[in-house]
Amino acid sequence: MGASTAAALTAGTLSSCGSTGGGGGGGSASEATTLDDLIPTHIPFEGVAPDIPGQHGAPDGFTSYPGSFITAVPETPGRGGEYTAMAPLWSPLPPGLGNNSFFDYVNGRLGATIEFNFQDGNTVIDKMNAVVAGRDVADITMFPDWVINLIPQFNRAVGELFEDLTPHLAGDAAAAYPMLANLDSDAWRWNVFNGKLQGVPWPAEPFGNWVLYRRDLLEEYGIEPPTSPDELFAIGEELNDPDHNRWAFGDFNLSMRQIFGAPKQWRYEGGELIHMFETDEWRASVEYMRKVFDAGLVHPDIVAKGDNAKELLNSGQILFNQDGLGAWHEAYMGVLGDNPDFRLDLMPVFGAGGNDPVMHRGDPSAQSVFVRRGMEPEQVEEILGLINFCAAPFGTREYMDYRYGEEGVHHELNADGAPELTELGHAEVNDGYYFVSGRPQAVTESQYPDFVQWKCDWYNHAAQFAEEDPFAGIRIQRPERFSGAETPMTDKVEDIIRGREDLGALDQAIADWRRDGGDQGREFYMEVLQEHGRD
Repeated sequence: MGASTAAALTAGTLSSCGSTGGGGGGGSASEATTLDDLIPTHIPFEGVAPDIPGQHGAPDGFTSYPGSFITAVPETPGRGGEYTAMAPLWSPLPPGLGNNSFFDYVNGRLGATIEFNFQDGNTVIDKMNAVVAGRDVADITMFPDWVINLIPQFNRAVGELFEDLTPHLAGDAAAAYPMLANLDSDAWRWNVFNGKLQGVPWPAEPFGNWVLYRRDLLEEYGIEPPTSPDELFAIGEELNDPDHNRWAFGDFNLSMRQIFGAPKQWRYEGGELIHMFETDEWRASVEYMRKVFDAGLVHPDIVAKGDNAKELLNSGQILFNQDGLGAWHEAYMGVLGDNPDFRLDLMPVFGAGGNDPVMHRGDPSAQSVFVRRGMEPEQVEEILGLINFCAAPFGTREYMDYRYGEEGVHHELNADGAPELTELGHAEVNDGYYFVSGRPQAVTESQYPDFVQWKCDWYNHAAQFAEEDPFAGIRIQRPERFSGAETPMTDKVEDIIRGREDLGALDQAIADWRRDGGDQGREFYMEVLQEHGRD
């Protein structure tokens, strides 16, 4: 969803700020498995069977749309209520309520009115900081989890601003909302704050970022995709041609860490915690990236930290670039109409020096939806019914409605049964209702050639290399000093990679990080391991 830059800033952060106590600047932690009494009893929904079952925790894939759609929510959920909703949007603003027939149609299906206040997804952290500080929240508010991680003291504010959903959804109470009961339990646990279920989750795909490459152009040049860092560098040297406005690479620093085998944050080894910054694998990835930049293989806009990498990749000015996985189908949406031969793919997952890669799993919930505190119980129940409708998965009539609007008006079904937006749909359809709730992740974009097969092939291979995280299942609010030490360290590394400082500056940067919060963080995390019997 266009949040790869934010992911880079929070690569070492565990989602959610729930705790069993504490707060302030000291950090806190709670075992996810102790939260089971606070979350819904999982009741799987028997939907459409996948064409490509996910392996090792990868999402299922659907290579076509079903011939008929399942009704998941037989009764109209709303009671005529009118509610506001705030969510980020990574696309142009659509016409507003009263001038948008897509809103009219979906609100009619809901039996209630949701009026959206969309925020620019690229600057949403600034707005959400102000919203929390000003205590001015909508009736329904969606926060990306990386935004939650960057808002100071969100852990304290969440209970003051948002409704405790525990009485409505814990245990068997969630049976009243079958689509919410269908959501993964780990994602629900990530939405418990201070001993209360506060948010509705968005179950996340296992991995948030990887390197996309122009498969069409590599095939045109007769070049096979790389299977090692050395091959990747050699391909870059072969394809780089600045005189003809073509560079090999954008930035792929986060992916290279995984290729060289660095942990996402901590590695527990020999009774000690070793941070990513202290590992030989991470240092090797920094040295590799410096080599790539020094060789002139990176587009100058990216060297200058420009934000136009998507456009450069889509136009062929660069051939490899790291981005959020959602950028793949977003590119197809924008480019295939003018260039039907355009093809992207995810770079194969490989390790360095004959070793396996270490793939960094994301948190189980990618974003959270909150209900404003202070409304009447019947209003909370009505809103949960609306959220339940918007949690209906792929293959249901409800999914088609909140994603694509009315058939024949906002979309038509093509010969393969896949939805294609009409001219009106392109102008009005948006992701507002999609962001009102999460749903089980799936690869469904069969309207794009080879997309589902290629992405599922990549996922089912990559997922087997997922990192064994010593803190898996433990929800952590990091000490503020430890978090604060990460930003100057990240800035320093960016300067080193880009040649603005010598590689020799890395040792002093690591020493400064330890002094300014890294060692304090190590002590805190070691106590967490000991408290939960992981040492």
